[in-house]
Amino acid sequence: MYYGLWTKFTTQADEGERLIELLLEAAASLEYVTDCLQYTVSTTGESDTVMVREIWTDQAAHAASLQLPATRQLIEQARPILLQVERMFEDQPHGGKGLV
Repeated sequence: MYYGLWTKFTTQADEGERLIELLLEAAASLEYVTDCLQYTVSTTGESDTVMVREIWTDQAAHAASLQLPATRQLIEQARPILLQVERMFEDQPHGGKGLV
């Protein structure tokens, strides 16, 4: 079974686009991390709100990814523009299109 995570990021005013750029860099940095099955960045109708959907092989793989140098660097770049990071929920994806 996989480990899934939905996270909501709220930025300071007019910083949403910058956060999107940073999160897409994070996604690109995970390209060869085989334990990361999905890292999707999206927006909602709420201004300055960005959502990230992650699916990992397991929770330990996700935790390990937070220690990667590229991830740590991007977190430090994002901190000054963030107002709130809210883990909406964790789930256990069972499969479907895009998951083997």
